[in-house]
Amino acid sequence: MPPPLPAPSKAAIHALRGIAFGTSCAIGVIVEDRRRRISTLRTAVSNKEKLRSSKRYHGIAGSAALQLDEATFLESEKYWGQLDAEIKRRGDDHMIEAPPRPSSAIRSSSNPAPARPSKLEDVSKPSSSLTTTEAQVSLPPPPRLDSSSHLEHKLKEVVMAVTSILGSNDEERLDRALKKFLDASRSLYAFKQFHDEWIVVSAQICKECQAKGRWEEASKVLTITVNAGPLNESLYYAHNPIPIMDYHLRQINEDGRCLPEAVAAASCLFLAQFMQKPQTHAAKIQGLGRQLLTQNLMLNRANVAHTIYWRVMALLDDPMAFTGWAIQELYQHHDYKSVVKYFLLNFSKMAPDLDHYTKTIDCVVYAVEGLCGWKVSEVLRACERMYRPGNGFLRTRWLMRLLQAHWRRSQDFPATQDFFKEILSMQLLDKVNHPEGVYRTMFEISVQAGENDVARSYHKTAIQKYPHMATDVALRGFIALAIAKSGDWDAVFEVFTEMQALKQGQEKQYDDAFVMVLKIFADSHPAAEIRDFVLRYKHILGVRMHSYIVTMVANKYGECHDMLGFMSWLEYCSKAGFALSSSLLNSVLHNCRTKWGLSYPELRQLYSRIRQLGPGLIDDVTRRIMSQAALTGKTNQGPKVKHGAGSRIVAVNRLAYSGRTTSRRDVYEAMNQQLNGGKLASAITIYNRAVGHGMPPCRHCLRLAVLAALRARRDGFASAMRFIHMAHQQGDDFQLDHIRAEAGEFLVHMQNLISRFESMSIVISPGVMTHMALICVHLGHHERAVALCHLAMERSGSQNLCFSRRSTRVLLMVYSQKLNLEGMKKLLDDLLASDYSADRPVLLYMKSTRRYVRNYPQDATVAVLLDMLEHAIGTVGGQREKNRTEGKTISQVTLQIMEAALASMEGKVAPRSQVQHEEQQRHGPGPSKLVAVEV
Repeated sequence: MPPPLPAPSKAAIHALRGIAFGTSCAIGVIVEDRRRRISTLRTAVSNKEKLRSSKRYHGIAGSAALQLDEATFLESEKYWGQLDAEIKRRGDDHMIEAPPRPSSAIRSSSNPAPARPSKLEDVSKPSSSLTTTEAQVSLPPPPRLDSSSHLEHKLKEVVMAVTSILGSNDEERLDRALKKFLDASRSLYAFKQFHDEWIVVSAQICKECQAKGRWEEASKVLTITVNAGPLNESLYYAHNPIPIMDYHLRQINEDGRCLPEAVAAASCLFLAQFMQKPQTHAAKIQGLGRQLLTQNLMLNRANVAHTIYWRVMALLDDPMAFTGWAIQELYQHHDYKSVVKYFLLNFSKMAPDLDHYTKTIDCVVYAVEGLCGWKVSEVLRACERMYRPGNGFLRTRWLMRLLQAHWRRSQDFPATQDFFKEILSMQLLDKVNHPEGVYRTMFEISVQAGENDVARSYHKTAIQKYPHMATDVALRGFIALAIAKSGDWDAVFEVFTEMQALKQGQEKQYDDAFVMVLKIFADSHPAAEIRDFVLRYKHILGVRMHSYIVTMVANKYGECHDMLGFMSWLEYCSKAGFALSSSLLNSVLHNCRTKWGLSYPELRQLYSRIRQLGPGLIDDVTRRIMSQAALTGKTNQGPKVKHGAGSRIVAVNRLAYSGRTTSRRDVYEAMNQQLNGGKLASAITIYNRAVGHGMPPCRHCLRLAVLAALRARRDGFASAMRFIHMAHQQGDDFQLDHIRAEAGEFLVHMQNLISRFESMSIVISPGVMTHMALICVHLGHHERAVALCHLAMERSGSQNLCFSRRSTRVLLMVYSQKLNLEGMKKLLDDLLASDYSADRPVLLYMKSTRRYVRNYPQDATVAVLLDMLEHAIGTVGGQREKNRTEGKTISQVTLQIMEAALASMEGKVAPRSQVQHEEQQRHGPGPSKLVAVEV
């Protein structure tokens, strides 16, 4: 009986399934590879027959054929059964028997004996009656050798060779051992079945590399072993991996940060997979884990950082300190969801000390605020359940911030009330040092929600429970805010008059209360009245200047373009002792340019006056804002401003004005200033000279040159086209996004551009044409959009209107807006016959068009158009479903083919030589056996 067939390994089945499900192209690849190998074997069989038919080679035909076939099948033994089946299928008249597979004993021998001709192959006694077939049949069938035995044999050979090299006294023994190890790893790595002897050799090489200071080679060896599969923990630490990871973390760049590739390599070694749960080196692993977690967070590798977190957590008996540190680190890197998650999963179930407790829950509460109240109820309950060190108290600020976060998330006052009642039911107010602060927070939320009656009840309760709240300035400030919302400004002044007598020691709360009231006042009053309001409270009630107050009044002046009032306000603030800063003025300038639309001359006036207030108020950000304003500002508005050399804002190298520099930044600023000053020829000259001087290509400078040329009265368009042509020859992309024109002028401009580009032999791609067609649709020129789509279709060489997604989108928009039934029918017919008949974006375009058409007044035309769209959407959806079904079927068939191939490779189809041997055992020895005995 032949030995039982071994079951295929899980790795082999997993690999085959991966190939099967990977893509439908796997079928063609497998068939082609099988055809190529069978063709090679047919050639070998044919050559063997030719040798047999030649009298010259009769004496050595048997041995030659045996050696040839054996060498072939040693490399391709998994195709053995396929070859037998193929030869049987052909029914060749000259079919010969394939030789049996070599025995496992022969192939697993570490010192195989040289091949010698047997008595049946004795070349000194050739016999015409002793054929190759007879000789092979007379041999007993050797046992099968599967791929795992072959791999085991190869691994043992490499292990013995590397051990022998390392045991020698050769000076280059480490290099030779490394080469042997790495070469073997590349050829055997796919099996991922390295045994313990191999890993021992890997550890020996790794430690020798470390001893020689060859850390990169040591890391490479250890990485190969780690990636080969789960390891025994003791064998992993036999490689001494911790110094290797330390070496990677010492690799830094010029900024003092770890190199990304070094962090990735150290993380790979740190996250080695073990056969069992790791249990040793917890202290060293915790230190490395902290470094790697921080570095991966800095590199935005959150998934790796979380894996490192769980690896360290599995090693530590008491992970409280590490968990608290990790939560704080995640908070610093703004991973707020992970902060809340790890608090609820881990930290809330631990017994932390006071320091970790306070710092960690601070981070958790701030993270909940940053997430606008995400899981705020769960966090509150966890804080109530968990162990609280010290006197067991909570911090008052935690409850106040959780209440605010709950209100901001839902903006549902009844829900926030229920949340507050839950706090009361847990008796958490008895576990904080300042419970009155929680009532103050609920009073504030009530005022913000406009629930004045509820606010009065909370105020009354707070005064009854905590009498000292009667002198609380912050609480009175919220009362003033509620009155301000009603518009009673005299009553607000009276409240602040009372607060003035109580503000001793509460100055900050007093100023903050005024800021809240001022914001309500500024929403409904002009800049002059706002200024008077501020000055009244400042001089009479002693309100201090605040950066928010200064910015609010300045923005109001900018909104109404009152530059004199703006500068007088800034001068007053400076004289009043308020320290103006460049950041505050930059925010105001930015708002004036982008929000209030001040022209460049007006901004120049502001800039000059601000510069007179103090040179320290101007920085690089200020210059950048003015530079952008000079480029995009409307210079034809406002008073004329002289742009002399002394009025230049951005400091530029003087050589840039003559074009004798290669600095793109300087050339850009010089051109920008000349262009803003109306000196178009100077801007163009600067660009031409800089390019001739060797300035690298700069799309920003090119854009300024084109703008200057287009603004020129004489031959401007030709000059602009020359610049674009030069950029095209250099391979630069150019986009002009500052064209302002009417719809008709814009269409003429596009038509002229197409003509000029074609005259310069610049090919306009169909994608550009369809983009122009989309612009035409937005401008309302549907006929030109359709013409451009047809032109793009011809340019692409297609005869289908739906040759691209954008063309389909444009035509759907045109025909649906024009209610063109004939055009829509032609478009949908082309769509169903195109490559996009099952495309998801196109399906979304059609659904969007259907929603658009449904808003039309319903009539017969609209109904027909909707029916056409419904039919097309259903057809495309059905085609997509059909493609998904076919894909699943192909995957299933591919899996069946691969399972059949697996069965064939495992020897379920017996070789012909083995079948004939079994027949001889049943019927007795044949003539060939008698001849063999006689010999």
